Amino acid sequence: MRTRRRPPAARASAIAVVLAIVTAISGCASLPSSMTAQVPTTGPIEQGEVVGVDPEDQFIRVIARKPRPGMTPTEIVTGFLDASASFEDGHAVARTYLTPEASQTWDTNAGVTVYEGLPVLTTMGAAVTMRAPNAGSIAASGRYAVASPGSEVRTTFFLEQSDGEWRISRVPEGLLLSQADVDRAFRSFSVFYFNPDFTMLVPDPRMVPVIGPGLATTLVRRLIAGPTSWLQPAVRTGFPAGVALAIEAVTIEAGVARVDLTPNVLDADDRTRVALSQQLVWTLRQLPDVQAVDITAGGQLFTVPGVVNPQSRDAWPDVDPNVMPVGALGYVARPEGVVAVGADEVTPVPGPAGTGDVVLVDLAVSADSSSLSGIDPEGAVWRSRLADDATLIRVRDEGLATSLAYDGVDSVWVVDADEGLYAVSSAGLSRAIKVQGLTGRTVVQAVVPSRDGTRAAMIVRRGPRTELLLARVLRSSVSASGITLDSPVRIESRLAEVSDVAWSGSDTLSVIGSESAGSMQVFDVALARGVVTPNGSPQAPVSVGAAPGLPTLVGAADGLVYESIVGTWTERVRGSAPTYPG
Repeated sequence: MRTRRRPPAARASAIAVVLAIVTAISGCASLPSSMTAQVPTTGPIEQGEVVGVDPEDQFIRVIARKPRPGMTPTEIVTGFLDASASFEDGHAVARTYLTPEASQTWDTNAGVTVYEGLPVLTTMGAAVTMRAPNAGSIAASGRYAVASPGSEVRTTFFLEQSDGEWRISRVPEGLLLSQADVDRAFRSFSVFYFNPDFTMLVPDPRMVPVIGPGLATTLVRRLIAGPTSWLQPAVRTGFPAGVALAIEAVTIEAGVARVDLTPNVLDADDRTRVALSQQLVWTLRQLPDVQAVDITAGGQLFTVPGVVNPQSRDAWPDVDPNVMPVGALGYVARPEGVVAVGADEVTPVPGPAGTGDVVLVDLAVSADSSSLSGIDPEGAVWRSRLADDATLIRVRDEGLATSLAYDGVDSVWVVDADEGLYAVSSAGLSRAIKVQGLTGRTVVQAVVPSRDGTRAAMIVRRGPRTELLLARVLRSSVSASGITLDSPVRIESRLAEVSDVAWSGSDTLSVIGSESAGSMQVFDVALARGVVTPNGSPQAPVSVGAAPGLPTLVGAADGLVYESIVGTWTERVRGSAPTYPG
């Protein structure tokens, strides 16, 4: 699925000394703070929680020093910021930089403000002001929000004398962590909910501290608590109201995650039991040591139609958020007709779209590969079934269509240069799609719904720059024609220009864009945290096609479509506007 616009450090501190212990995440227990400095010779042996996901992945546990006698206000604030990166014992070391009253009221669970680089500290008597570039924030739910480019973190610490030493008496709510702190101390996981018709799971990414409660317990708690506030209106859950963990721990024994829910879940019908199980299994299967999930209710067996208990991690493939139809192909436009691109061959598509009777310069293919839509050089929209007996019908000729993408099987979303965003049905009926939450003179240039239908990637222009946004898709339960794109948010802050976007996964995008004055190339954008990874590209990339588990295709200005193979862009076929079923 794709759309094309036409035309177109770790932080170092000189004040505090930080010792780092490299601890393997997977397969190692989280040691209590009493064990980090010496090996005990007495006391019981306790089983620790597994906190990681990848044996190759490692994190650095920070052991920060407590305040030294005679530290200045600036040194106290610097030491507090450094110590805040240590999660041991509820940020116990960081609290030693606070007055007893401030330590009691400091809520470290109120979210995280993330800054970049070294903060600038300015002392004015008993107050220290901090300034630093703003990278983003992590809500209490774990949802990461990217900061607006150029924004700053500004806050003031107030200090007072306590037993002759400076201590912070008023501290900002939540945690203040550098980007390096977050890279080290957090990992991204998804909890899974459903699209409105319960046919496909939807990832809800969360940032989770690697030190703290057992990871399986944290994920299940957040799953039961419900979606993040941004995603909530667009998704559904199989968990009935009032259901919770009966035992506030999810243990993992011999590869089996044991989830004991409250007995009221036994009132759920079979369909609800299936949906609930699918969400639990897909959420916990992210942990490599989980091979099966055992669900009970107040200690009683929780039966689910169609599966045995414990449920295998592979028990529910039909709701895979990254599933693609077996044999899914790429599609490329040519003047002589549209072609399907497989692993080993390139063939004209069946029906009139493959004959070139109507030249198409942009393409979209339905989720089940049964129909194709395209834009001709004049901006008219055409549609045809992909069958030998099909007819290519012009379903929209007024206006100037600039991009299109399928919303499932029937509806095609079209962006018109004059009329905005609308949906066109297979019968040629058009209806406007509302876009709410854009500010100023913002022009929508492209919109691509996710394959689960709950979110939409958007390219918008504000003044001389283009931006990549993500909006949630709200579908009216009263009217089949009611679709609204709501609360668009920026999902990255590095790209200065964006010209094309496609969904490469349920929570990743492939984007053609540029950083600052750099040349256009292909980037991967992870929705969990807005991490942008450059992938290079053929010279002068124009359009991108992407899909889960399939090679990324890029159409270039030289009239060729290239395929990325092990990091190398290789010529694949002559043509343009590559796309995958969406």
